[in-house]
Amino acid sequence: MVVFALIHNLALLVALSVVSGFVEHHWRDTPRGSLLQGLLFGGVAVVGMLNPFVPRPGLIFDGRSVVVSLCGLFFGPLAVLMAAGATAICRGLQGGVGAVTGTLVILASALWGVGFHRHWTRRGKDPAALELGVFGLLVHGTMLLLMLTLPGGVGKTVLERIGLPVMVAYPLATVLLGRVLSDQRSRARLLRELQEEQGRLHSYLDGAPMGIFLADQGGRCVQVNPEACRVTGYDEGELLGRDFTDLLAPESREMG
Repeated sequence: MVVFALIHNLALLVALSVVSGFVEHHWRDTPRGSLLQGLLFGGVAVVGMLNPFVPRPGLIFDGRSVVVSLCGLFFGPLAVLMAAGATAICRGLQGGVGAVTGTLVILASALWGVGFHRHWTRRGKDPAALELGVFGLLVHGTMLLLMLTLPGGVGKTVLERIGLPVMVAYPLATVLLGRVLSDQRSRARLLRELQEEQGRLHSYLDGAPMGIFLADQGGRCVQVNPEACRVTGYDEGELLGRDFTDLLAPESREMG
């Protein structure tokens, strides 16, 4: 049952990872982006908490540890503060015998995420699948240890019942979702670098003192600079798509 509940809740995060990728593309490494990521991950975790696995009244298991830890890992302290705050409030309102333990799990997940975020930020690249697996094992090993804070010896019973499924399913989910987020970040980073290169190219072309024509393999102009327009007497719209040889003087064509 814990595996099925986890799959249900994490499917929601996979679907909403598209929104995370959009935020990453437009507001990467900005306070606004961190806040939006925190709200997104916190919202997903809260929605997942509304459909948990309940081994006994007042004790719930869901995907919040995965969500919160990955939020901290990829988006840092500000984002995880928002996500952990939202999930901690929700867990407190749900109450029950596991409320304190559940809140401690949220805090531990956030701390693991932030700690590893600093490590991989200094390294300059996102974690690989094996590293995500180790990260998931640490987060959820800590979660199981915190089960011992449950009153009345409940923790031991819980560990015997769900310890193995948790240590298999939750780290695996961490790897899968971590790779989704990592791939999104890589695509956003490559797109941003391409846009920056295009911006530098446009800046060079616009400031060049000679006419520059860029043609495709068929010889048709795909890009020209202002000086090219001045030299030929055509505007940009008239030059784009024309055969480059049409713009050459007759003697130049014969030489070609």
